[in-house]
Amino acid sequence: MATQFKMAAMGHTMETGRVVEWHISEGESIDQGQLLISIETDKTVVDVNSPVSGVLLKTVGQVDAEYDVGEVLAWIGDAGETIPDQRVEPDSKKRSVAAGPRVTPVAQRLADRHGIDADAVEGTGPDGRVTKEDVQRAIDDGTAPVKAEDTSVPAGEVVPLSGIRRITAERLSANWGVAPHVSEGIEVDFSQFEAYRVEREADWQEKWGAPLGPNDLILAATAQALKDHPDLNTGFVDGAICRYNEVNLGVAIDIDAGLVVPVVRNADKLSIGEIARTVRELAVKARENKLTPDELEGATFSVSNLGGLGIDWFTPVLNPPQCGILGIGRIQRVPRYAGNEIVARDLATLVLTFDHRLIDGAPCARFLSQLRAALEVPEALLD
Repeated sequence: MATQFKMAAMGHTMETGRVVEWHISEGESIDQGQLLISIETDKTVVDVNSPVSGVLLKTVGQVDAEYDVGEVLAWIGDAGETIPDQRVEPDSKKRSVAAGPRVTPVAQRLADRHGIDADAVEGTGPDGRVTKEDVQRAIDDGTAPVKAEDTSVPAGEVVPLSGIRRITAERLSANWGVAPHVSEGIEVDFSQFEAYRVEREADWQEKWGAPLGPNDLILAATAQALKDHPDLNTGFVDGAICRYNEVNLGVAIDIDAGLVVPVVRNADKLSIGEIARTVRELAVKARENKLTPDELEGATFSVSNLGGLGIDWFTPVLNPPQCGILGIGRIQRVPRYAGNEIVARDLATLVLTFDHRLIDGAPCARFLSQLRAALEVPEALLD
């Protein structure tokens, strides 16, 4: 009997998923565990393997369309096996992510490069959608309709939002108009840590199995400070304040596809070395597109570091429903007064953005002060 392949819940909060690509065509054989389909969740794109071996009898999930968790996307069985009639009827739950565009994103990009009116090309895809092949055929045949020049805007390539960039745009647009963002900054002296790093780097490598950097120190100090400031380790959920029982740090990582925020779980219970190893493992998986949905869920507070890109300071945007996010700038050696003398100090600016519905400015200032104290005298975190 043929097996139904359904849209799986790839994370606790996932309700729908978008079909990005089928890696096997109808009629082809597939082994259990072989890559079958790529699904875009609300957090990332996940490669999904076939649960069984057999022949891909029928695909009913359309590329670029969105489906509820539990809906049938395909049938896998023996060659020649019959399956129930699966008529795909478009409705609000099976909608194109881009609100029903008649042209696929890749077809639109090809048309734009050649100055073609893609909307005037005859489509042969599902529901008459214009595919890349349709546009290429029109170009090759010389029948491609030329796009009328729009003089109201400067010339340029129109790139549809897709993947992580689309998800980011949707979340930020929805959150920015709802959560009142307020930011506070503080200057932190990392001179003592930098001196320790020169002296103890080899010892840290042997002890922790990973080199320690300022970002690891900040994550460890943040996790401990959140225990003493639980009002920051909260979220705005269903019109109420949710006080989280765990301190799970979301760590922003820049990859080619955009920004992902994997989670270091129970960070307050980890040593600085364990945090360092975990972050490096997550970063490798992120750049190889191997993060699982569970590794991207459950953060109670986020940290974003742009210091490595030469940024002095910035005001990060909240990741809903979290109450707070910490932005880290670069460490710079600058002159400062020590009594009547001028000395060189290694300074960086940390900026905390918080949801003013959940917490006021004064407790956030106290959080930053405690964080600075721990970072400037870091022995307790490094032992």
